[in-house]
Amino acid sequence: MSFTVEDHYAGFFKNNFIKKDKNQISILKQIQSTWDDFNKKSMFFSKSKKLGIYVYGSVGTGKTFLLNLFSQFSKQGKKIHFNHLMNDIHHAINLEGDKEKKLESFVKNLSKNIKILFIDELHIFNIVDALIVKKVFHLFEENNIFIMTSSNFSPNELYQNGLQRADFLPFINHINKNYNIISVEGDQDYRRLTLNQSKTYFTPIAHDTSDEFHKLFERLVDSKSLTTKIIQSKSRKINFTKCSANVALCNFDFICNTNLGHEDYTNIAKEFNLIFIENIPIMNNDLSDQCRRFISLIDMLYDKKSSVVILAESPISLLCQINSLKKEFERTASRLYEMTIIQPT
Repeated sequence: MSFTVEDHYAGFFKNNFIKKDKNQISILKQIQSTWDDFNKKSMFFSKSKKLGIYVYGSVGTGKTFLLNLFSQFSKQGKKIHFNHLMNDIHHAINLEGDKEKKLESFVKNLSKNIKILFIDELHIFNIVDALIVKKVFHLFEENNIFIMTSSNFSPNELYQNGLQRADFLPFINHINKNYNIISVEGDQDYRRLTLNQSKTYFTPIAHDTSDEFHKLFERLVDSKSLTTKIIQSKSRKINFTKCSANVALCNFDFICNTNLGHEDYTNIAKEFNLIFIENIPIMNNDLSDQCRRFISLIDMLYDKKSSVVILAESPISLLCQINSLKKEFERTASRLYEMTIIQPT
């Protein structure tokens, strides 16, 4: 009996990496069935077959995990983050020469030696991507590439209220007509479950605690597909360079040793559901401004129900050594205990 994608999935829960989920198994069966139909050669199937999979759902529902698992199982797949794909495309076609030919050449080169392309975290926020993405998908389809894509948005929700959205609607229609649309909305937040089962406050700052901190980050994101996100706050641009979907990693200096305020931290909290913050020092009088910013940051993250993972020089109760801020920091300490405590599963 041949080894199936369900067997591959079973290996994860047998080794306690995940909990068995019937909905996830059902989705894997749908992906396998769509892929099998895609490879059938008869005239009937060539007319009715789907060109790919479009999986959407909230953050933490496991869509990236499932598509990544199938891509790895197929041994014919390549994964690329949507931001990286579009950045590479724009770089390629903005060189001198015929843009159409350069785009065709780029897609042809990327299609070599693969049968499946997994495009992770598809989203359309700017008109440049909106006007080119349909052409990109068509070129991959012409190269007989089976496309799997994940998104936080259903096809009909993409690029809502965007400039010239009417020109983008043919892409939505193409996806709805030619792709197997799968929703993975569910009650279980797998990212939160991983956090609940993990230590999320690491101290002191040392080789072993730093290693644990970064390993937890790598469990929750694909470290090979990290991207940059720019948070716009009034006239200020805040560049997070280690991001994946709604997760970011940064250090204390970056987020608290620069001139950021309540509005900046509110916008950051709106963007990220989970922030890893490393190298938080014991805050003495020399770091009073940084401590005030840290208090504001935790307030905003707490209000937005975001989560944090901390690598700090000392336990929470000893972080603030500034007498004038100790009373104010009591609230921050209480919130940190609540935000980083291991919850029952």
